[in-house]
Amino acid sequence: MLKHVDLFSGIGGFSIGLESTGNIETVGLCENDAYCQKILARHWPTVPIFTDIKYLNGEVYAEREIDIITGGFPCQPFSAAGKQRGAQDERYLWPEMLRVISEIRPTWVIAENVVGLVRMGLDRVLLDLENEGYTTRPVIIPACAVDAKHIRSRVWI
Repeated sequence: MLKHVDLFSGIGGFSIGLESTGNIETVGLCENDAYCQKILARHWPTVPIFTDIKYLNGEVYAEREIDIITGGFPCQPFSAAGKQRGAQDERYLWPEMLRVISEIRPTWVIAENVVGLVRMGLDRVLLDLENEGYTTRPVIIPACAVDAKHIRSRVWI
C-alpha cells in the first residue's frame, strides 16, 4: 500500500481520487479552512490534520516512507480573478510546499494550479523540483477534457 500526504487538502479531492485505486492510503492531511477540516475529519477520522502548512514539519514522517505528496497550492497569486501578484502575494505558499517535499522526500509529487501559473511561476516550481532531484512534466488539462461544460484549464505537474 502506497502512503500519501495531501497538502492544501480542501475537502479531500486528491485523497478520494488516489484512494479509489485501492492501492493508496492517505496518512496525512493539511488544510487551514475550519469547514474543510470538519469534512476531512469525518472522512478520515484517524488521519492527522495539520492546520497550517507553515508549521507542518515533514520530519514527523521520518519513520514512514511516504510515496506521494499532492497539493493544489493556493491559486490566488496567479489567478486571472485576482491581482496576479505571483510570489509577491502573501498567499504564495509554493515555498512551503517545497519545504515539506524536501523534508519528506516522497517518490512522487503531484501539484495542481490555475493556468496563470504558467507565466507567473511555473519555471520556479519546475526548477525547485528539479533541484530536489525530481523529473518534472507539466501538462495543462481543461475541465472540458473530462466532459465539464466549461474550459477552466489547470496546470498539473
